[in-house]
Amino acid sequence: MIEPRGLFVGRGTEFRQAVRVMVGAVIAYLAYRLLHLEQGFWAVITVVLVLQSSVGGTMGAAFDRLIGTIVGAIIGAIAAMLLPHTLIGTGVGLALVTALAAYAAAVRPQLRIAPVTAIIALLGNLPGNSPGQFAVDRIAEIALGGVIGVAISLIIFPARSRGVLAQRVGDVLEQCESLMRSAADAMESGASPPGVPQQAPLRAALGAVETAMKDAERERQSRLADHGVPRAVPRTLWRIRNDLVHVTRGLESRLPDAVGAYFHPAAARLLRHEADVAAACRQAFAERRRVVPLDSERHYAEFADAIAQLRAAQVAKGLDFEMIGRLFGEIFALQQLHRNFTDLIARIDEAAAEPAQHRLFGRRGDQTMPSSP
Repeated sequence: MIEPRGLFVGRGTEFRQAVRVMVGAVIAYLAYRLLHLEQGFWAVITVVLVLQSSVGGTMGAAFDRLIGTIVGAIIGAIAAMLLPHTLIGTGVGLALVTALAAYAAAVRPQLRIAPVTAIIALLGNLPGNSPGQFAVDRIAEIALGGVIGVAISLIIFPARSRGVLAQRVGDVLEQCESLMRSAADAMESGASPPGVPQQAPLRAALGAVETAMKDAERERQSRLADHGVPRAVPRTLWRIRNDLVHVTRGLESRLPDAVGAYFHPAAARLLRHEADVAAACRQAFAERRRVVPLDSERHYAEFADAIAQLRAAQVAKGLDFEMIGRLFGEIFALQQLHRNFTDLIARIDEAAAEPAQHRLFGRRGDQTMPSSP
């Protein structure tokens, strides 16, 4: 059961979003009343729907809703003008506009609102209004709501997408860290390895990183802020996730003790070190600074020496083909994991080296993550 105090304490982000939506809805209401829009409540609904946690996210949602509205309104208005307003005519028109708009939304996900708008344009027009005027009015109302939503996101507790991106990258790295420590424990104890249950949230977190990166790019292209984050960061995180999938799958059946005596301790030490690297990367990315060196090459050299000893001992000679493939697959995955973390460190250091005049996200208004001194 949630304590009443827990509904408010530590909920700053949620509170700011509630204030944004409240102010935006009231302004949209006043605007459509002053403009005497017949069904201006669509502007209010649009503000509520498009206001996101960041400026870039709001811009994207407002643009998608406007484009979807334009396409849907045109389709619905054309059907309303060309088809007879009878039971059969309207039914045929409904089937046609729904199919056409739904196909457009399937091809272009940003048009997902188009089928709804097309249906409203066909069935929701008031008697005596022309379908063309109805379509123009809906587009104007949605555009008004979108403009107000973007303006509110820029003025009321503005949060740049770089802050959201930092938070979501941190979530991914935190999950990777936990997964690596669990895998290291499994190697040393012989317990069941972390598998699919932990991988599903990691995939979802990576999808959230890609969304935040798109929002940050949208802000940069609009000259609202330069996030300064290399585009390779999400790709590198996906490669790290793929390496961890191979490592955990390799633990599904135990290696023979003679082989595991060489491999498991060395692999567990490397995984714990890479978990420390993940934690250092998370902290550095959040604070927009270079990653603290952790002597990664020494740890990797120790792992490489252990693998060389494993080969010299020739204890893997008696393994069947499948077991040999698993062993060297795990070795390769751990090598790739180290290389990908090395690449991630370079990308984070690259972002930290961006000239200060380009870091508009570090100025007042980034409400999601703290700025470095």
